[in-house]
Order: sequence, then C-alpha cells, then structure tokens
Amino acid sequence: MSVKNLDCSNIQNVVNVTDQIDYKDKKSGGSGDAKFVSCGQDGNYNELENKFKKHFEPLNVKESLIAMIMCKCCKSLKPTGKEKISWLKFYECMKKRLTIENHPKTIKKLDELILYHSKR
Repeated sequence: MSVKNLDCSNIQNVVNVTDQIDYKDKKSGGSGDAKFVSCGQDGNYNELENKFKKHFEPLNVKESLIAMIMCKCCKSLKPTGKEKISWLKFYECMKKRLTIENHPKTIKKLDELILYHSKR
C-alpha cells in the first residue's frame, strides 16, 4: 500500500498505521537515518511506536489519539523511507492537529520535541 492510500478512518494504535505501509529499511542505523521519519518499518523495530512509547505513553496520552495524528501526518507528508521528512516537520504536523485547550500535555511535549529537533 502506498501512503496516499493510507486509511486513517479506523486507527486504534500505532501498529494500525505502520502495518499499512510496505517498507524495506536498507539503511538501518545509517548515517543521518535517525533524523528522518519512517511511517513504515521492516522487521521488529517500529519507529512510530517507539516514539509513542518514549514520549507520549508516559504522559498517559491515549495511543488512539497519537496514532490517528501520526496516520494523518504520514498521509500528508508521505515519509516511507525514500522521502526525507525530518522529525521536526513531522512533530510540527502533529502539533497542528491538536488544540492547547483539549491537549495541553501533548502540545507541551510536542513543543519540547520541536525545540530539540530545531537545534539539530
């Protein structure tokens, strides 16, 4: 499945997003690889799920919310491994889909991540 055909209508968890995208990681751990987003993963390592568990799960943010936002950003930015989409652009995309009134903890975390990646 290509990213343009990504179905975000029934997303409950991050794996629902990454399972829809066929991707072979030919540069795993390669130079500069960590700067770029991959919405699909080959093998056991799931980059988006790792980011959810590291940054959002400790805040008790619902996985379904983050997964839905990640899906929409994957669909609009199309980072499948060939494209070079930075984490900065991806986190900015995620932030645009939330409001401070409804998701202050998540916005604060995204602001921290955006600041961190803007300095890299």
